[in-house]
Amino acid sequence: MPKPKVKNRHLPPRMIMRSYTNKQGGVWVSYYYEHPRDAAGKRKVIPLGEDLAVAKQKWAALEGKPIPTNPTTVRGVWELFIAWAAIPAKSGLSPRTIYDRTKYWKQLNLVFGEYPINELKPEHMLPYFNARSSQVGAKKELKFLGTMCNWARARGFMNAANPTTGLMRGLKVKEGRDIYVPDMDLELVYKHAGDVIKDCLDLALLTGQRPTDTRQMRWDQIKEGNLEIAQEKTNAKLRIAIVGELASVLARIRSRGVLGLTILSDPKGQPLKEFGYFKSQFKKARDAAEEEAAEKGIPFTRFQFRDLR
Repeated sequence: MPKPKVKNRHLPPRMIMRSYTNKQGGVWVSYYYEHPRDAAGKRKVIPLGEDLAVAKQKWAALEGKPIPTNPTTVRGVWELFIAWAAIPAKSGLSPRTIYDRTKYWKQLNLVFGEYPINELKPEHMLPYFNARSSQVGAKKELKFLGTMCNWARARGFMNAANPTTGLMRGLKVKEGRDIYVPDMDLELVYKHAGDVIKDCLDLALLTGQRPTDTRQMRWDQIKEGNLEIAQEKTNAKLRIAIVGELASVLARIRSRGVLGLTILSDPKGQPLKEFGYFKSQFKKARDAAEEEAAEKGIPFTRFQFRDLR
């Protein structure tokens, strides 16, 4: 084992630092990996460079240890950010927010992953925006890049200005969906839907909630004749009276016998996710409705489940 360090105890074992002050007062610093002395008493020293973060990565490779995150690159900051985000008590971020930001990162990583975060500039943002096939997606991705830069600046990983500041308003895109679902189109989908999708459609229409909040409604949230929920996106707390059609729909779901923790569940009683059973069954019903509309020669809007809200 290497001897305990007397100087530079912030460095890992076998990493040494050498510095030199020139006549102008400038200080030069570089890092090295120091091998154990050989049989002849000589020691081999390998240069690791002048950047401490990079030097630690090279040191880890020589020691056969996991390579530490390099916080000087955009990817390094992302790795630190997502590790922080994964602890809800610290970040306060919902699973859906983490999912969305992971999706944004996949695109950002292709362009900015290895870029030094302190060298990001505003003039790098517009070419990225223009090159993306989905400019709605590009704007969301750049907005998240700005969020990540602010996170890095607050923690000392970035000292340059946020490159997205003041740019978002200039990126004009139509972000919101403005689709009206005619009653006839909804009735066609409902006609071809299975019991689970019919339950989803009814519950979403009667409560007016977002798809995620609708799928996550639980039986234990029914208290004293009300359905009490907390919206995932806004954390707003709502109390919906269980009367009329809503009471009938809940009674219909209960009567089937297979109940899960959530009010809406698949035939095995498992909660509905955004993808998988829910997505495939809704698409199946919508495709059948569209085919029938085409056969009858009537218009049909290929709407998404979220458009019902």
